[in-house]
Amino acid sequence: MKKNLLLLFILVGFVSNAQNVFWQERSTGFLTTSTNETVISYADANTVWIYATAGDGSGDYYQQWGRSLDGGDTWTNGPIDLGNVDLVIGDICAVSATTAYIVTWANASGLTGGVYVTNDAGVTWQKQASASYNTGTDSFPDVIYFWDANKGVTVGDPASGYFEIYTTTNAGANWVRVPEANIPASLPGEYGYTGNREVRDNIIWFTTNKGRIYKSTDYGLNWTVSQSPISDFGSAAVNGSIAYKDENNGLLITNTLQFFRTTDGATWNEEFPVGYYRDFEIAYVPGTANTYVCTGTDPDGIGRGSSYSTDGGANWVDINGFDVTPNDGANSLSFYDPTHGLSGGFTTDAVTAGIWKWVNDASTLAATSFSNDKAFTAFINISTGMLEVNGKNITNVTVFDVLGKQVSNNNFTSVDNASINASNFNNGIYLVKVTNNAGAASTIKVVKN
Repeated sequence: MKKNLLLLFILVGFVSNAQNVFWQERSTGFLTTSTNETVISYADANTVWIYATAGDGSGDYYQQWGRSLDGGDTWTNGPIDLGNVDLVIGDICAVSATTAYIVTWANASGLTGGVYVTNDAGVTWQKQASASYNTGTDSFPDVIYFWDANKGVTVGDPASGYFEIYTTTNAGANWVRVPEANIPASLPGEYGYTGNREVRDNIIWFTTNKGRIYKSTDYGLNWTVSQSPISDFGSAAVNGSIAYKDENNGLLITNTLQFFRTTDGATWNEEFPVGYYRDFEIAYVPGTANTYVCTGTDPDGIGRGSSYSTDGGANWVDINGFDVTPNDGANSLSFYDPTHGLSGGFTTDAVTAGIWKWVNDASTLAATSFSNDKAFTAFINISTGMLEVNGKNITNVTVFDVLGKQVSNNNFTSVDNASINASNFNNGIYLVKVTNNAGAASTIKVVKN
């Protein structure tokens, strides 16, 4: 992937990473070219379930499951026999190596979707009739989630006047519809999106075509709703992705690269972060203080990639600037912890590609950044040929090329401004690692033309 690079590109406050492999493609084994996955569901760090979707724009629907027992390195897959090819899978939730749930919607008249479960590692799938999804002709299941082997929720579009939501406490043997009084009224024509949910601890959110976010803090029994700053979460013209660290703190990115933050779980403020962030998917990384990862198109409009932030989204590192092979995926992004993460991809054939696995060590995403008083900037002055670094209490500046080779190493005595001769540097991208007198280290990317 070739980019139009700016002479000066500033990134603030991230720990240097000596590795230059962050994502690696893995084969999901799906046969059809350009098959991808809309939802990636972890049961634990090693057990992951997906279902196949068409990534070629054909609009085709597949009835296939995929499962990994080693964190996404290798995959097995098989058919999901629903008895009718016009039942379309909308979401999947992993519970264990043998148990997973899906919801389906009807792509033809005379059919009803619903909840299906496998307890034999995908060999058979049984419909759980008590989540009826047939109280009206407008029934349309969207999402499903289980917190443990017994406790779960499934959400569908408004039917009989209100969102069709069911909860279970016995693995789906009995699903009970949530009373209308427990759910804020839907707007005229409002509906949810398949697979579009966010979960953190006991809290679950789902988004709608009216730009609203429904939230439950008690496993789906009671709900509130708030208006986001966008008008829709899933249309071709307007869409967005949300990620929450906890009940109150979350981020929202849009398909037009708008960026919003909430600190109370209800109101959103637009921000303008430093660095490359992207427009497809965003995910909080559990087990970190404030780390997020996002995927999508490059801000220069050429190709796709991924980025990460360790300070809650204020500053972003372009992973493409480090990675050997940029992540070109879409549709899905999920992290179980700082070591285990997966991103949607596209199959080349039955033995090549299909999903991206995070292979960088945990230190990158769990890194502690500079505090604000230690932030720095750097650029190469084209008039003097000097690399100018400005910050606070700088004690060392080390420069690497994009292959990780050290090209310069300079020590200082707690200075706020450092100048390094870059006249002998070849044209290209350089990674500048700066260390302060407290021992904290960060990197910045600069370009010499």
